[in-house]
Amino acid sequence: YQIRGFTVEEMVGQFDAVAGINAGGFEDPDGTGNGSIPDTLVVYEGKIYYENYGVGAGFVGIDDNHILHVGKLNKYEIMERNIQYGVCFGPVLISNGEVALAENNVGGLNPRTAIGQRSDGAILMLVVDGRQVMSIGATYRDLVDIFLDYGAVNACNLDGGSSSMMWYGDKYINNSASVIGIRPVPTAFVVLKEGVDDHA
Repeated sequence: YQIRGFTVEEMVGQFDAVAGINAGGFEDPDGTGNGSIPDTLVVYEGKIYYENYGVGAGFVGIDDNHILHVGKLNKYEIMERNIQYGVCFGPVLISNGEVALAENNVGGLNPRTAIGQRSDGAILMLVVDGRQVMSIGATYRDLVDIFLDYGAVNACNLDGGSSSMMWYGDKYINNSASVIGIRPVPTAFVVLKEGVDDHA
């Protein structure tokens, strides 16, 4: 039984990775959650965990051919597509090259984390600071526009707010919006070193 989650820095270190971002949501009663329990299902090495929790507003996962899938997939669709790693949050921003976000789903200005993929297979990781003097944050539509500018054909919003963190080059490269310090989270997407087996 895990008593707390891990920071993005700790997860990057655990896998000797080069970069990472926070991923799915977690049980967070009154903003005091310890990041240990996801609030939706999680896929790790092709196995589905917490499947009874469902997928929430959207699922994003990477299959055995390194293709990013987005949508409200159920566990059977996840298995059929050979998803190896995946989390839930949402909403889905772009699906198969088309904007998937409803016009009225703005989401307000907040710190944001999101992930996408270009048609050439490159994975795009995005973190936008918010709730700060230098950055008020981003709406869901802002994320869509950024991903389109970078050629994304699929993209999904991840957990944001005080969880939004990106680690690269042995440091966090964004500013945490959390008033209690960098928060532990249950899941992260990490970038492994070139040539490293992808079963991390």
